[in-house]
Amino acid sequence: MLASLLSLSRLFLALWAFYEVYQRKFSEAAVLIAVGALTDLLDGWVARSFGQQTRLGAHLDHLVDKFFVLTVLLGFYLTGTVDLLPLLLLAFREVSVSLLRFYGLAQPVNVWGKVKTSVEFLALFFLCLDPRLGNLLLWVAVGLAYLSAALYLKLPIRVGL
Repeated sequence: MLASLLSLSRLFLALWAFYEVYQRKFSEAAVLIAVGALTDLLDGWVARSFGQQTRLGAHLDHLVDKFFVLTVLLGFYLTGTVDLLPLLLLAFREVSVSLLRFYGLAQPVNVWGKVKTSVEFLALFFLCLDPRLGNLLLWVAVGLAYLSAALYLKLPIRVGL
């Protein structure tokens, strides 16, 4: 129950962070993004530690993560901090993988998906403080998004080519 409440709190935090970004209150947005990232870490820990792991909770966590990242990223796009392309690429990837997972055609979450989410939160945080670094991290997140998507689909990837 507590784990799900932590996940759901990110919905509110996402909307609040979007508002702060849109108002160009980047310091406030950075704090909200950091709190959102912290709740993402805590909800999984709470679920595992207190035996509250459920399929619904896992799905909720993933959907809320996607909502958080894309909502706040939209705010950065609307303020001219990021280009439309990375937002569209991430949105397309998230919708595609979610649909494939819904129909049972994608593998369970892998480490690259978790790394991607961490880099997305870092990118959002640094977009508030140093937009050049934030944009660089955002493109790293896009690359990780498609790497993890390929692994979810069991596509062969040759490293180093």
